[in-house]
Amino acid sequence: MDESIKVPQPEPIKGGMPEPTEINYFLSDPHIHFLLAHYVNDDYQLFKAKLIELGDRANNEIDPLSREADRHPPTLTMYDKRGQRINDINYHSSYSRLEEIGYEEFGLVAMSHRSGVMGAETAFNKVMKYTFWYVFAQAEFGLCCPMSMTDSAAKILEDYGSVKLKTEYLPQLISTESNRMTAAQFMTEKQGGSDVGANSVRAEANEDSWLITGDKWFCSNVSADVALVLARPTGAKEGTKGLAMFLVPRILPSGERNHYTINKLKDKLGTKGMASGEVTFKRATGYLVGELDHGFKQMMSMVNASRLSNSVRSTGLIRRSYLEALYTTRGRIAFKKPLAKLPLMQKQLFEMMLTSEVATSMSLYTAHTFDLTETKKDEKAKTMLRLLTPLLKGVICKQARVIAGESMEMRGGNGYIEEWANAKLVRDAHLGSIWEGTTNIVALDVLRAITKNKANTVLIQTMKTILNEVTFVDFTPLRKKLLTNMHLLEEDLNLIGQVSPTEVEMEAISIMHRIYYLLANCLLLKEAEIETKETSSYRKYFNACYYYHLHIQNSKSRCFHQSVWQWGEDVINWVTIPKSAISHFNEQLSK
Repeated sequence: MDESIKVPQPEPIKGGMPEPTEINYFLSDPHIHFLLAHYVNDDYQLFKAKLIELGDRANNEIDPLSREADRHPPTLTMYDKRGQRINDINYHSSYSRLEEIGYEEFGLVAMSHRSGVMGAETAFNKVMKYTFWYVFAQAEFGLCCPMSMTDSAAKILEDYGSVKLKTEYLPQLISTESNRMTAAQFMTEKQGGSDVGANSVRAEANEDSWLITGDKWFCSNVSADVALVLARPTGAKEGTKGLAMFLVPRILPSGERNHYTINKLKDKLGTKGMASGEVTFKRATGYLVGELDHGFKQMMSMVNASRLSNSVRSTGLIRRSYLEALYTTRGRIAFKKPLAKLPLMQKQLFEMMLTSEVATSMSLYTAHTFDLTETKKDEKAKTMLRLLTPLLKGVICKQARVIAGESMEMRGGNGYIEEWANAKLVRDAHLGSIWEGTTNIVALDVLRAITKNKANTVLIQTMKTILNEVTFVDFTPLRKKLLTNMHLLEEDLNLIGQVSPTEVEMEAISIMHRIYYLLANCLLLKEAEIETKETSSYRKYFNACYYYHLHIQNSKSRCFHQSVWQWGEDVINWVTIPKSAISHFNEQLSK
């Protein structure tokens, strides 16, 4: 691996309060380099310099701006000096600068829609796109929400918009110039958060447009130039099938402000730099997008991309939290040695690292699967994606809360102080589990993917393929264990239709985690085969064995903790791990 790619090892200081302010978020992450070389090596080499630039700027420019924007939330000016309603959102200059970096300088929205971003001859594939987002999100989580909604709105217009709407709005939604537009999705109402079918905002036809009336309760990026709004046309049926989608511009083609008011801005726990508010439509002008009775279906067509985007952001936040913990514990002396060299702390760091690497592996594997659905029109990949996106959303976004909290605790009292990074990371982490469906909602969606889309069949086929490609004889003990667990999972998933819906629903979260851990373990073993063939290191097999012990079958054997104590620091440092390091694991797994 390139010598410039290094795990941080600060000089330990007694009384030190270390902070990774000089770290490049991309170059300090060997795992992301391993994955990119595996999935998209040509693109990786082509855009490596830009990722290095982003990794440097994320720490040294984007993170300070993010903290400044967090300290100076936007404000709402409801009326001008003449008493006219204006609904102006006033952002701090730090947030505006973040927008310039994200939308314009790195083209994080435009990159998957057109060529030309950072000199690319084509649009970015999903693996490369989400790698850029992963690095960016380590420094700024909140802006990723409006960027993701703008990205989704552009895709919806590409797929369903009329020629007129595409001509008028699409070029600016995917612009990297100062004339760019941002978008939002206003779906939530007081009576319908997750229950979108209960929505009551109305739409009445008005020649070539529609008039929208009613209240939306939670509108992120409330200052957006355009909003995609779900509303119920006059006479439409109840439930989600009666909802239509409308593009509602902030400024009408005539130059007049559209007829809706921003009633207040939400005082949120996290993502404070980005404005979320409450909106009342007062016969606001909207333009139909797609078919009249397909509004909810069209909005949900973007759920794969938006949920994956959410998972990638939380993966970035996990990585940042781990980096803060690693740097803090390695650079601070307590009890006459660096904190990181204390047994329990080393175990915590190792398990945080493992959680981070697995989340990254699962995210890029899902991005690769997404690419297969678009480049090869792979139907199996499409079914797999239908399962993967709620799976990652449900597990990774909840893990981000835990890891951010652990990282705060490992910094001690300083972690609880807003001047340090941890408090903001904890506050931001909690939003990931709420956006795009709470954990309960996405766990039930995993079940729907199994019962309606037969995703369990493709899942089992996928895991079989992965495990059958693992031929290294040293990996046989773990491979056999995973095959046994896969067959047990297959049997249990096949029984879902024979169990009462209530009983299945109550097990939904457990089923979701079981699938995630087993699929992730299969991917770890596949990565181990690649690594050992290329470098003769058993690092990833070490990780795969421990992951099995941690999440699938706890053997109660002391060998796992003993091995982490002996080899954990080298594994964290990406040192070559010899075959002897996994001998105890294999002995235990062979029983």
